Amino acid sequence: MMPGKLPLLKMYRTKKHLLNDILDVKIKLKTHMEQNESNLSFDQLPKAVGELLTKVDYVISRLDEKKEVDGSSPTQDDDQMMTMDEACQFIGKKRSTMYSLTSERRIPYRKRGNKLYFFKKELVDWIQSGGAYDKPYTLSEQEQAEFDAHLEQMREKKRHKPAAVQQQ
Repeated sequence: MMPGKLPLLKMYRTKKHLLNDILDVKIKLKTHMEQNESNLSFDQLPKAVGELLTKVDYVISRLDEKKEVDGSSPTQDDDQMMTMDEACQFIGKKRSTMYSLTSERRIPYRKRGNKLYFFKKELVDWIQSGGAYDKPYTLSEQEQAEFDAHLEQMREKKRHKPAAVQQQ
């Protein structure tokens, strides 16, 4: 990090909050420029840059105040989503152990495509509950239809006694 530069991202919970504030400043600057409706000349540039610097300083001071009021740091964000490697490091288990826990549905996780994701809050709750995870597994409509079709197929294959043997 360069000296004199503030780590702005550390003041925010997420990048989304930082980007929202930057977008607000851009919108305010755009409306201010539209109100003036004049193109800046070379002579006006130092004044405009000075105004921008004061506005940036104001935004930074407001962010510092907000950080002091909130009293929270970005590392305490419970809704933080983690990848498999981050979750392994957070819990202290090997990757193979995590895969077995997810396949047995003994740990809370989300799956998108071939990727597994974990939420920090859910993992903390899972650890605090002693590793118990009671998420009921419900079949989707397609899975239920496939199961019913397979079950019906198995019933049809079942051999029955011939009718002559059953009458005796």
